[in-house]
Amino acid sequence: MLAYFIIRLFIEKLEIDHLEKRPILITGCDSGFGKLLALKCLSRGMPVFAGCLTENGMDDLRLEAKKLQHGQLYAIQMDVTNDESVKKTYKYIEQHLNGGGLHAIVNNAGVAGNTLYDDFLTVDDYKNTAEVNTWGVVRVSQTFKPLVKRTRGRIVTIASMLDRISIPNIGPYTVSKYAVNAYCDIIRRELHHFGVSVHTLEPGFFQTAIIDHKATTNRMQKTWERAPESVKEEYGQEFLRMTEFHMSELLSQISSPHVEIVVDALFHALTAKFPRSRYVIGKDANYLAVPFSHLHTDIQDAIMIALQYLRGAPKPAAANRLPKIIQ
Repeated sequence: MLAYFIIRLFIEKLEIDHLEKRPILITGCDSGFGKLLALKCLSRGMPVFAGCLTENGMDDLRLEAKKLQHGQLYAIQMDVTNDESVKKTYKYIEQHLNGGGLHAIVNNAGVAGNTLYDDFLTVDDYKNTAEVNTWGVVRVSQTFKPLVKRTRGRIVTIASMLDRISIPNIGPYTVSKYAVNAYCDIIRRELHHFGVSVHTLEPGFFQTAIIDHKATTNRMQKTWERAPESVKEEYGQEFLRMTEFHMSELLSQISSPHVEIVVDALFHALTAKFPRSRYVIGKDANYLAVPFSHLHTDIQDAIMIALQYLRGAPKPAAANRLPKIIQ
């Protein structure tokens, strides 16, 4: 066993050559992991097709890239939820490749979605989050797969540690990540025949825009405000106040500022001779999510309930008024 880890440690340091001849597509490059990865790849001389949702995102990335004077940046406005936008990007990239292919696709674009208990959510909340986090990954992967097959390249996707565990209040995001994790498992086994490898990243909580405290609180308040009065009465205003407080506390306690760890893992998946099929990133992911996911469901539930009790997590007001049932 020790020999295995020593050998693995050695071979994982081996890197592919001619990075300057290995073009990649990265989605979600307006900010966060996508933007940082694009700049890191450019600094190593790689041609980067960077998909940004906004023009401001494209302009900011171009300004940062000019400072590097390495690689070739092609900033493209692309909406991963829109078929025509993705097809237009495909045509643009194919023309620039001159008959060649892509070394890799990086599915990075993602949104947090609305957060609060399911009683406050709608089907559209789940659909809208999945449209980016799940169907966006499927749409981009299916569209650009032919270009990756040409080079026997790679598909790299950011999932989440929440594709292993389910935490109250984060329903739409968690559901979308469970689905994208399954999709990556499926295509990894299918694309093996074409020499294409598929790599999934499962980061824990890192300090990016997707878990920004103010944005999370605003989403919760808007979700609360639109809810039927009967639901608000069932839960009570104190439930919202305490939920906002506990979510803020949770994110501040466990989210890591070291976003470079995720960027380094993404870069390794792109450039290593022997990349991992799965990268679990962060202390919370490795030491909490992974062990927890292997427990029996009843034990998981018991731990979750105990943690909520110990942390003073709120209960719906109506739950305190329910009559005791004699069994």
